[in-house]
Amino acid sequence: MVALLVSLAGCAKDPAPTPVEDIPDDKEILALGWKDFEEKRYDSAITNFTEAYNKSTTAAIRSESLCGRGWANSYKRDLAKAKSDFAFALGINGIATDVDLDVRAGHAFVAHAQNDFTSAIALAHAVLTQRPTYAFVHDPRVTAKRVRMVLIQSYYADGQFAQAAGQMDLLVPANAPHPADPVLLLQSIIAAGSSL
Repeated sequence: MVALLVSLAGCAKDPAPTPVEDIPDDKEILALGWKDFEEKRYDSAITNFTEAYNKSTTAAIRSESLCGRGWANSYKRDLAKAKSDFAFALGINGIATDVDLDVRAGHAFVAHAQNDFTSAIALAHAVLTQRPTYAFVHDPRVTAKRVRMVLIQSYYADGQFAQAAGQMDLLVPANAPHPADPVLLLQSIIAAGSSL
């Protein structure tokens, strides 16, 4: 009887090991979100950024996930969601400097689009003070010049013409000094905006 059990035990085969599914971690999902964003697949980017946020193990991943989702929402013209994502990201302790600047830049564009010129001014000013040569790595069109243009337009819309003219001097130094007269200044802003 014992021999029979030993013999049967020797003949039994372990089932083939179940392949372990390679589940992406939060960093990989975040990278997928940015890839989707760069390829203008904003819905998919939002899904990946949300998943990265939900799986995140660090404040850095959480803040960057919200940053990416904010940018994707802003490009989809869902400004309320973008504003919420950017504001929430800024409230996270441990946000990396580059991500902080990306959040503030995106938030400045959204604030301006929502006619919140005071916030747009503060956010754009913070980006340009911290990094005068700012560039958004995930969209080469978003540069310090465009952030400065949002600052100029926000100053102008807020009736702060002298400040807008001073920023125009920095944006287009060849034409400095720019007039603070609203009509002439607006002509300069329109001309500079069309060349960006």
